Amino acid sequence: MMDRIVLLLALLAGHYLADYCLTLPIMIRAKTDGRNLWPIALHAGIHATLVAVVLIVWGTTLERIAILLGTELITHFLIDLSKAKLSFRYPLLADMCQKPYWMVYGLDQLLHQIVIIFIWIYA
Repeated sequence: MMDRIVLLLALLAGHYLADYCLTLPIMIRAKTDGRNLWPIALHAGIHATLVAVVLIVWGTTLERIAILLGTELITHFLIDLSKAKLSFRYPLLADMCQKPYWMVYGLDQLLHQIVIIFIWIYA
């Protein structure tokens, strides 16, 4: 049981690293309007790569890693793109001084955490 907790913590730490430490300025700009897809895809790729590294270290089979890596890549891209498009369309959602910004930001993070839990369960 404790080793499963370690796996979950490693996946969560990978999410933190990818979302806050390894996010480049070009990715941040792209996530403000969702018009430039490549930086958002690169950001999702960094997330997927860190998930793959954790799962390789964990000893997950390559077939399962491929499925879970694809799950992380696609869902992270779609969640971030959706948030960017919404924030661009509704400027109130892009204003950090407004409560709706934090509600959407929190929803974004909740959706990412649900995906991480799915990956944890199936790893």
